[in-house]
Amino acid sequence: MTGFFCLMMKDIRCFDLHHQVLEAWEDFRLNSGIVPEVLSFDFHTDVLNCARRGITLPENAAEAVNVLHHDEHFDWALRKNIISRAVIAALSPCAVMPEHPALEVRSSPLLPDMDTMLNDPDTFRSTAESVFSDSFLLPLLADGFPSQPYILDIDCDYLLCAGALDIEAGAFIDHLAANAQLITLCREDDWVKILKLPGENITGSSLCAALAERWCMVQ
Repeated sequence: MTGFFCLMMKDIRCFDLHHQVLEAWEDFRLNSGIVPEVLSFDFHTDVLNCARRGITLPENAAEAVNVLHHDEHFDWALRKNIISRAVIAALSPCAVMPEHPALEVRSSPLLPDMDTMLNDPDTFRSTAESVFSDSFLLPLLADGFPSQPYILDIDCDYLLCAGALDIEAGAFIDHLAANAQLITLCREDDWVKILKLPGENITGSSLCAALAERWCMVQ
C-alpha cells in the first residue's frame, strides 16, 4: 500500500488488489465518524454476497482482506456500516447482480457488446478513450450520485488504453476527485495486462501513478 498526501491534504491511497481498499475505508470510517458513500469504477464486478460461501464474517478489514474475493468487499463494508451506499460503474456486464439493496452496478449505454470490446479493439478504442469523459460519465450519474461525503474508488483495469488518461482540464471526473473525502486506487497489474488494448504499454502501476499525480494537483 502507498499513500499520497498532497499540499491540499487530499488522501490518495494505492493498493495492489481491489479488496485491499477495505483497510483505508475502515480507517476513514473510524477516524472521521462518517459513513461515506462509494463511487467505484471497474472493468468487471461480481459484487457477491460476502456470506454466500458460508464463511464466518470477518470482524475487521484486516481479517476481511484475507478471505474476501470477487468484490465481496463492497457487500462486507455495507454490512459492517463502513460505507452507506456503493455504486459501481462497470464496463463489463455483471454476471451476478448485487443482493444488498444499497449496492448498485451501472453500465453506460455507449458501451458496445462484450464481443466487440474484447475482439474488435479498433472499433472499441474510441469508447475506451472516453471512459472518463463528461459525455460518458454524466448520464451514469444523472441522479446526483454521489452526494457528500463519498469515497472515489478506481480499479485501474477500468482504463484499457493510455488515451483514457487524456482528460480535459475541469472535467467532471476531476470534480469528483476534488470533492472526495478519500481516493482509493487499485493497480490490478495482472488484469490491466490481460485487458489492455493491443499496442498499449500501460500497466496498473503506471495508471495508478498517473491518476495519483493528477489528482494531487486538482483543486
